[in-house]
Amino acid sequence: MLEESPYARYDPAKNDLVKIAAKSFALGGVFTAALIGELTYPTITPLCLYLQFLCIFHSLEFSITYLYNNSQTDDDSFILEDKEFHLITVISIIEHFVSPFDSHLQPLGLLLAILGQLIRTLSMRTAQESFNHYIQKSGKKTHTLVTNGVYKYIRHPSYFGFFIWFIGLELLLGNIVVLAVGAVILWRFFRDRIAYEEDYLVKFFGADYIKYRANTRTWLLI
Repeated sequence: MLEESPYARYDPAKNDLVKIAAKSFALGGVFTAALIGELTYPTITPLCLYLQFLCIFHSLEFSITYLYNNSQTDDDSFILEDKEFHLITVISIIEHFVSPFDSHLQPLGLLLAILGQLIRTLSMRTAQESFNHYIQKSGKKTHTLVTNGVYKYIRHPSYFGFFIWFIGLELLLGNIVVLAVGAVILWRFFRDRIAYEEDYLVKFFGADYIKYRANTRTWLLI
């Protein structure tokens, strides 16, 4: 019997291909413009790198979902329609221009941004069909308790990866205010989201998840 291709579960009805093409084109355009700016005007390199990291993040959110969780792919898998996300981006850029500081921590910011992106992408790749951008309130046949790979060392690694990615980007831009305020807001968001999500994970996986939770940290002080 032939094994079903993961792409067989792709649902065309959930996807507006025009929106997918437009978002892909926009991300590619911004990335290219940032690259040109980086090569042409070295003084704006931090801003250009920031924009490139954003483009990479959104592109990978869609690509990894499509490759490893195909049935959940839709035109919002880029996570480009989050108004709060865009607001933070605009405020970050404004602070970078209005109140920049000469930070020796920019290399650390670059390292954290890269590490955060790698951890988030690895978490999505490892969880595959058990990963979803939205909290699942009912169990599915494809859901399994993932405790291998990056999940062996970090509970909710996608949240941890996003958190240090955010910290890294603000350090890269030299932003003090957005870094401090944004980190607190993001931490509170993940604290509440994890508590809410884990209620369902305990219902789905029972004692297995309780044991996993007891033995594996989030590394977010949660």
